[in-house]
Amino acid sequence: MIEYIIHLDQSMFLWIQSHCHSQFLDKIMPWLREKSNWYPLYLFIVSVLIYKFRWTGFRMTLVAIICFGLSELLSSHTAKPLFKRLRPCADPEISTQFTPLVDCANKGFSFTSSHAANHFAVAIALSLFFFRNKKWFFAIGILWAGSISLAQVYVGVHYPLDIAAGACIGISISTLVHSIINRYFAKYFIR
Repeated sequence: MIEYIIHLDQSMFLWIQSHCHSQFLDKIMPWLREKSNWYPLYLFIVSVLIYKFRWTGFRMTLVAIICFGLSELLSSHTAKPLFKRLRPCADPEISTQFTPLVDCANKGFSFTSSHAANHFAVAIALSLFFFRNKKWFFAIGILWAGSISLAQVYVGVHYPLDIAAGACIGISISTLVHSIINRYFAKYFIR
């Protein structure tokens, strides 16, 4: 069963590599997945949260940082060393069948995607604060995290299953943290 899932995952990855590339996406996807390109957005979001909500905004930021840290711990420091799955661009079985768009040397293991785990953790952590009043914020968060995650597959550093597992980690952590907040600390987040 595991072999079948891995084969299906590799087949899906190779299909994406052979059927989904374009000149436009070949330029945008490597940029999209580069975390340093998003630092201004992170700074903007934190600034708006703190400016608009004061101490509550600071606590929201702290929750997002905690969710990020937990997802990084689970994805990068637990799952990757446990599973030791090679990245597609470093896997001798797959790497000769496509051309990666980014340098893949010494990038560590593939399963699970830390980009997906971390971005979904932050997107869901912040979105759940506004879900009742601003559902569009939730949709934008999912679209943002999803596009960064899909860029990982497009450039050749992750399989689709790596992304799905990473997204599940990020979503689960943020949902769990929010359930704890709603149960024990809701008075500190009333807006």
